[in-house]
Amino acid sequence: MDPLTTFSLIFIVTILLLISEIEHKVIVALLAAVLSIYFGVSYNLFTIEEAFQMLDIETLLFIVSSLILFESLSETKFFEFLSTYTIKKLGVKGSTIVYILLILATVFSGIAENTITMIIMTTMTLNFFKPQKINPGITLSVEGILSNVGGLLLPISSIPGLIISVKKNIGVSEFVTISSPLIAVLLAVTILYYKLFYLKEQKNIEKIKSDLKDPWELIPDRSILYKSLIIFIFFLLGVTLSDKLGFSPTYIALFFATVMFLFSGQNPNEILSKISWEVPFFVGGFSIFVGALDKAGLLKIVGDDLKGIVTFNTTLSSFVLLLICGLFSSVIANVSVVLILIPVVDEIHKVTGINTHPLYWALIFGSNIGGGLTLFGSIPVLMAVSLAEREGFHITSGFYMKKIGPLVLLQLIISGIYVTILQLLGIL
Repeated sequence: MDPLTTFSLIFIVTILLLISEIEHKVIVALLAAVLSIYFGVSYNLFTIEEAFQMLDIETLLFIVSSLILFESLSETKFFEFLSTYTIKKLGVKGSTIVYILLILATVFSGIAENTITMIIMTTMTLNFFKPQKINPGITLSVEGILSNVGGLLLPISSIPGLIISVKKNIGVSEFVTISSPLIAVLLAVTILYYKLFYLKEQKNIEKIKSDLKDPWELIPDRSILYKSLIIFIFFLLGVTLSDKLGFSPTYIALFFATVMFLFSGQNPNEILSKISWEVPFFVGGFSIFVGALDKAGLLKIVGDDLKGIVTFNTTLSSFVLLLICGLFSSVIANVSVVLILIPVVDEIHKVTGINTHPLYWALIFGSNIGGGLTLFGSIPVLMAVSLAEREGFHITSGFYMKKIGPLVLLQLIISGIYVTILQLLGIL
């Protein structure tokens, strides 16, 4: 077989394995990488040294360093403290508590990994809902999709955003400037949607009370909390000012991860043991796979096929790509979708000369939000559902698609309109 046929078969099998979830996504990514290296070297498409250069060490190092910082702050129980303190201080009850939970899910996912966010939010939500015997399925699902929305705030808030920001040099200030208005709009629309369509289905929700214990009792060691929080804040500032400081965001992340280990007082073994190591392994393996597809010429063919769809109307190009990315992200891990589509967008630029900056933002918005279209497409949603099932609350895919799917589709459409407006105004 010729190289194009071989890599087309590897591509099809890899996508089918990711969709079917027969094997863990990390195993699929590593298998794709191993096969790609073997056949790529055999066909003389690249050398073994060039294959490992496709790993994109800078992106992987940034991911690992960020995960260390997120996990370190999470271990101090800062997020549990802040959510409990906020609700207790406000003294609210009933549906107002639910709206605050939705806001907290959005805010926390902007400054912490969304898997950490959902563990915290699921625990909080179940504590309020279980005493009143209220099914938390809808609320947890909405918190999950809002966790995806909050992940748009910073480059480090989501893996797809982080990958694109590092590869395409999109800074923190631009991220905050472009994403913040959209996050605010999507949060407001989601809360309104919840009030109009979900609230009436949840009986006894007005009986929920904020009968919480002293938030400070949640903190195991205040000294460690203060030190970890200060280091984390300086990390965010450092990444934001990386251009002025003359250091790359990757170096700054590694620097503060080291500082966190040195001065926070936490045990590095405990932090490292709780990091989601599947993320860098998946990204690394899939990066090699995508690089090999590019060398084999397959991505050029995909780019040519998408070119006509995306560029049939230049004004709507980012809107169309956002919807395509969102739909793909609902059935395939959004990280893999982004890794495949970035070189495709680059190829479209080579052929048409179209401005790719709005298209990269379309990938960021579409990949983060689109996963929420299905129960298995979004890690935060899947995690929330799994934790709820442990407590006896079962959420089916059919129920999720019927109740939550239309809301996510609405979020995608609003995001597409938003990025199109920015493109027309010349902001992107």
